Amino acid sequence: MVYEFKKHDMTVTFTRREDTEFIVLLALGSEMRVFELGEFTDFWLSMIEDARKIHSEHLAAPHEMSRGKRKRKSEVTPASDKNESSIASETE
Repeated sequence: MVYEFKKHDMTVTFTRREDTEFIVLLALGSEMRVFELGEFTDFWLSMIEDARKIHSEHLAAPHEMSRGKRKRKSEVTPASDKNESSIASETE
């Protein structure tokens, strides 16, 4: 079974080595790597899991940034009120 990703010049071929074990040939351009099937699936699943984590963090980042901005604004207001009252009592 062969999958081609022509846009990236990548080919993934699933085959058997001498009718015994399954292997995966991963070609990117002129470079080729050979993986045992289990090794390849572990590699591929790790990539998927890491990509999903990164994607989730990326989607959460704008929300966290806006929460941080709101938090900083609320932290500044009481501190400036406190500073104004302490400055007023010092000047009196």
